[in-house]
Amino acid sequence: MFKIGLVLVVFSISAVANGQNNYQLVGDAFGVSNINQLLCGESDTCFTLTQNLTTQAGAVWDQEPIDLLESFDATFCLYLGANDAGADGFAFVLRGLSSSNSGGSGGGIGYEGISDALAIEFDTWNNGTANDDIAEDHTGMYHNNNWLTPLVSSISLDPSGANVEDGDTHTTRIVWNANTQVIDMYFDGTLRMTDTIDLINEIFNGENEVFWGFTASTGGASNLQQICFPSRSIDLLDATVCYPDMAYLSYYTENITSYTWYTEEGDTLSDWNSIDYPFPFPLEDTIVGIDESGNVILSIDFNNNSYADTAMVLVVQNPASPFASDSLNYCPLNTLVVLDALNNGMSYTWNPIISNDQTIQIDSSQLGWYSVIIEEPINGCQNKDSIYVSTFCEPIIEFPNVFTPNNDGVNDFYEPIYVLPAEWVKIESFEIFNRWGNSIYLYTYQSDSSPKWDGKLNGKNISEGVYFYLAAYYNIKNENQELKQGSFHVFR
Repeated sequence: MFKIGLVLVVFSISAVANGQNNYQLVGDAFGVSNINQLLCGESDTCFTLTQNLTTQAGAVWDQEPIDLLESFDATFCLYLGANDAGADGFAFVLRGLSSSNSGGSGGGIGYEGISDALAIEFDTWNNGTANDDIAEDHTGMYHNNNWLTPLVSSISLDPSGANVEDGDTHTTRIVWNANTQVIDMYFDGTLRMTDTIDLINEIFNGENEVFWGFTASTGGASNLQQICFPSRSIDLLDATVCYPDMAYLSYYTENITSYTWYTEEGDTLSDWNSIDYPFPFPLEDTIVGIDESGNVILSIDFNNNSYADTAMVLVVQNPASPFASDSLNYCPLNTLVVLDALNNGMSYTWNPIISNDQTIQIDSSQLGWYSVIIEEPINGCQNKDSIYVSTFCEPIIEFPNVFTPNNDGVNDFYEPIYVLPAEWVKIESFEIFNRWGNSIYLYTYQSDSSPKWDGKLNGKNISEGVYFYLAAYYNIKNENQELKQGSFHVFR
């Protein structure tokens, strides 16, 4: 019996509860509550970058720089408005640490004038070839708003060229693989652009730390333009397991750049990072098995932000097995049978039910199988054991030292005295000798009789004197042969 802690969560970029405190707002941008659309229904970090007004420009920047030596995989929700003839769109922007944090309105989509910068546009207005624009709502990638020499030329945001200013939210996923230096952009789950580029050296002049954020703008036309950053904190489940089972903890998301499982004492249990290992890492590599009690900590890095949570693992020892073997023989003439479940202070369920005490007492009329379930009271860890009880006594027989074969009805036959029932003894042979060592009586095993000598040899009474006997016998299981010898005196 055990409980498994298993956490399977889709996790997106940055932000914690009330995550607006992590961001810097610029221009006409302001924080809003959830934009309450299906795709972003659980977001808690949302912003309006432009109202449905003309000549607006707004931006939101993460206040902590990210390191381009590390990979990231970020998903965002965009609301591009409901006016098909509206403007102008969003841009995802990486900018140098010393650059400006605001750009112009209109066709510059809020980032024109920011340098050094790389921008991926979500453009909803056609400003012509000077801005590398096309008629459909489109995307492209640019360095320092150099639209004449695009890094990736404009293509439609929707593969079919459909309008995306449709009053619905849309997702974008931007992936940077620091190992391969490839940047990808997905729109509504479809890969729309990819480029291999040395961001650090070609865009940011050797600097590896940059700010990330979103800009947006309107010009002569307008749209309400909002963005949400879906966020999830790590929420590990505590686990209780009954030894020797293991507790299994797991946390998986496609968007982590590194994770480390470790104990409270700092011992690493499992780790992974996107620098040493390629994307994606397999689910089974995120599962750790724990067989000792203690606190287990998961630390993840996501887009250069770190998150951690602790799970308490309790490994409870199962009750010990009470019976040393699966059978018990006892001699009811000498002893009483007491079965002890051991494991003080637990609950006991016996079958057949004699009582629910730790010990039960049985007699020779209650032979057979007995089992007990032992359960510890806090976590319900159980053990079950069983034993077969049967009666058995080692044979104890005696032989008289005096024999009086005088037909007076008392002691007229020389025979064994059975201390225990005769049926529990198998006498293999019994022989009587005279003083010269001659055999004068021999009995060998017969299933329906036992030794019984009448004091005669060849039909004639023997004379008084000392005689000798030798007996060989077994227990009822035909085990443990015993030899017994001695002498007796014959009187008449």
